[in-house]
Amino acid sequence: MCGIFGMTGVGAVAGTLKALKLLEYRGYDSAGIAARREGRIDICKTEGRVAKLEELVCSLKETDVAIGHTRWATHGAVCTANAHPFLSQNGKFAIVHNGIIENYLELKKKLGDDVHFTSQTDSETAAHLLERNYQGNVLDAVLHTARQLKGSFAIVITTVYDEKLYAIKSKSPLIAGISQKGACFCSDIRCVSHWATSVAVTPDNTVAELSSDGVRFFDFSGNPLSVPFFAPEKAEAYESVEGDFMLKEIREIPARLRIAKEGYVRSGGLHLSAEEARRLKRIYLIGCGTAYNSGLQVAAVARQWLNLDIFSVIASEFIYDNYIADGRSLFFFISQSGETADTVRAAERVTKSGGLTYAVTNTSESSLTFVCKRTTNIYAGAEYAVASTKAYNCQLQTLTLLLLDLGRMRGSVSDALYMEIFGGMNFLPEAIGDIIDNSRILINLAETIKDCSAVFYIGRTADYPTACEGSLKLKEISYLHSEAYPAGELKHGTLALMDPAVAVVAISTCDALRDKMASSITEVTSRGARVISVSPDVFTDATPVILPKIHPALAGIVSVVPLQLLAYYVAKALGRDVDKPRNLAKSVTVE
Repeated sequence: MCGIFGMTGVGAVAGTLKALKLLEYRGYDSAGIAARREGRIDICKTEGRVAKLEELVCSLKETDVAIGHTRWATHGAVCTANAHPFLSQNGKFAIVHNGIIENYLELKKKLGDDVHFTSQTDSETAAHLLERNYQGNVLDAVLHTARQLKGSFAIVITTVYDEKLYAIKSKSPLIAGISQKGACFCSDIRCVSHWATSVAVTPDNTVAELSSDGVRFFDFSGNPLSVPFFAPEKAEAYESVEGDFMLKEIREIPARLRIAKEGYVRSGGLHLSAEEARRLKRIYLIGCGTAYNSGLQVAAVARQWLNLDIFSVIASEFIYDNYIADGRSLFFFISQSGETADTVRAAERVTKSGGLTYAVTNTSESSLTFVCKRTTNIYAGAEYAVASTKAYNCQLQTLTLLLLDLGRMRGSVSDALYMEIFGGMNFLPEAIGDIIDNSRILINLAETIKDCSAVFYIGRTADYPTACEGSLKLKEISYLHSEAYPAGELKHGTLALMDPAVAVVAISTCDALRDKMASSITEVTSRGARVISVSPDVFTDATPVILPKIHPALAGIVSVVPLQLLAYYVAKALGRDVDKPRNLAKSVTVE
């Protein structure tokens, strides 16, 4: 969730402010910077966006040590008092924190009434603990504090006692980076690659000490750790856009699908041995939100040609359920950022149980890739809009390729079927480009449904996951109530909600189920609801959004695009901030 950054070197305040702009997609409830200078720590923070902080930060003089934070609120209301950084009571320590300190109430009680808290957050507890634990050695105070904390946390610390930065890390992403100009800590490897020529992924239950001499790592008992550094994959340069990132990213889908297919082929594909493939009994596709929907979609398609049990499971449910995780199970863990906390925890559990784990991600060097045994990049490129679009399309294509390769190795996918689907991917960019170029109808439809009391999305079999993703996009950025249902379930309760104030979006790409969808459309229109059909076919009583014909196994990659655009245009018609919707963050790093 929250974005954290700390750096040493010339221009630390300006550098930290720049980093917070790159990290703002991780949270934008508030932002702040602490600058260390001899004898004191100065803080500037505010409720709201980094742009507001930028107007205020000129009050901070430049220095060689600074830490910064952009917040997604977990504990405490959205206000300046709850914004990071936090100072200890004597002003000698300042911290920024990403994650949740689960035992903060217990720790707060132990600190006693003589410690004055200025916020409602769990995070501030860490600053006061550092002060309480300081007995003349900063590293000892940090280690002592680390041993007292429970939960998931990445905490970066500055102090007046020296010119170093310190960090505490457990179950929350933290990267250390070094270059000739200085060193830094950051919660995002793509961000840190703008500064560092060499980086290390900080292990769980680790304290790090960053100085001009480099970075030292310790376990919580103070034992030195050897952590490898490597050259990071250079992130794409951040470029501001006219308009919205979400629309820009939708328009990038055709080009990104080409890149994703080429990248998959270049990487060598599945990387399973024939023996491993034959031994499998089941496949799990695990993710959250959009990533879960991509697994749901590909599972529905692959069941048609894979002689295996295939399950799509929400990561937060998988952790606490009792799914079989053994050497005959293949797990695809899907996460755009590679830092989704529930997905990483699920992958850790499976890896320990002996299951075969794959990270399917847009970030090659992330927590998920270090947990899983194998990694496949989806090559979607950087996404800055909180609502994911092009990553979903690239996830679908990449997962389809992975399962096609598996099916061919097991003999359930013939060479002819493989080439039919593989070759069909060459037509995806043009088909999606046509939808984007002819989106005027979606702009008009957005005006007709923006005042609806609810919008329902329906589909059958492989169209149902598309309905789920379309509904998710609409609720994320427009704040309209929306739900997705298998079309056959309408008459088992949901028809009670149909009236003239309701809109229904019906997705239909399967010829064999066309008549079934026609019946579902009749059911809702007879109750007064207005219907939009998204299909290669035209339905009576529905306003059509016509899809180009594409191979059935690839239909979901195309049919979701008008739903992404519809959500965008509805949100714009309602005056929403489409790139930074309320209460959400791009990378969900807390459970």
